Amino acid sequence: MAKRIGLSYTASGGTVYNFILDNFGGSDLPRSYTSTASYSQSANGTTVLEGPATRQKYQWAISSVMDSSRAPALDEMFRAWDTDRAAGLPVACGITDNTFGAEVSAAVVFVTPPSYDYMGPGYTLASFGLQEV
Repeated sequence: MAKRIGLSYTASGGTVYNFILDNFGGSDLPRSYTSTASYSQSANGTTVLEGPATRQKYQWAISSVMDSSRAPALDEMFRAWDTDRAAGLPVACGITDNTFGAEVSAAVVFVTPPSYDYMGPGYTLASFGLQEV
């Protein structure tokens, strides 16, 4: 099965954006954990676990090579998301990730805006960060 991420957002104006990302250009997997829990030992040797009383959430650092004709649509989706965010509207995107282990479906928000790099005729590298909400 191909390693891929599906990303979707429905803007307040009703426009639906859908992307399949499947060319990550390297060996790093895009999904990791937010690392909100910690472990330490007190002065008397007692184990101390800290963090929220919920599971640690996922985060995604995505760099994906895509056809240059698709990159403007990704940028349009981000701008629609950012406009809705600035207006105080609900802005969760949907993500489905099967890059590692069991498939993960979650609601996410952008935590790092997209940046774009020219990758040669017809290709663009889009890089951005998402975090589960």
